[in-house]
Amino acid sequence: MGEFTVEIGGESITVTAYKGDPEEDRLWVPFRDATSGEETYGAGRYIDLEPDHHRTDAGAWILDFNEAYNPTCAYSDRYECPLPPTENWFEVRIEAGEKDFEL
Repeated sequence: MGEFTVEIGGESITVTAYKGDPEEDRLWVPFRDATSGEETYGAGRYIDLEPDHHRTDAGAWILDFNEAYNPTCAYSDRYECPLPPTENWFEVRIEAGEKDFEL
C-alpha cells in the first residue's frame, strides 16, 4: 500500500494505492469522485500502475488519471467489483479517464 498526494482543481488530495500481491511491484488505485454517478460509473473507477510503464527513471510512480477505467461490473450485472474504500472518495471532479457506459 502507498499514498500519492496530487493537486486537482486547486485542491490537494491524498490517493491510496494498493498491492494485490505483496510479491509484485504493481499498484491498483480504486476511486470515486464528484463525477461518479453523473458522467462516470457510479461505483467508481480504477487505475492500474505497472512498474515498467508508470515510473520515472528515478523510480517515482506516475499517477495518470487519463488511464482511469470502468470496472467490469459497469458493463454487466453478472460481475461483482470491489468498491473504492472511503479514503479514496473525493469531492473534486476528476474529468480525465473513461466515462460512463450504457448498453
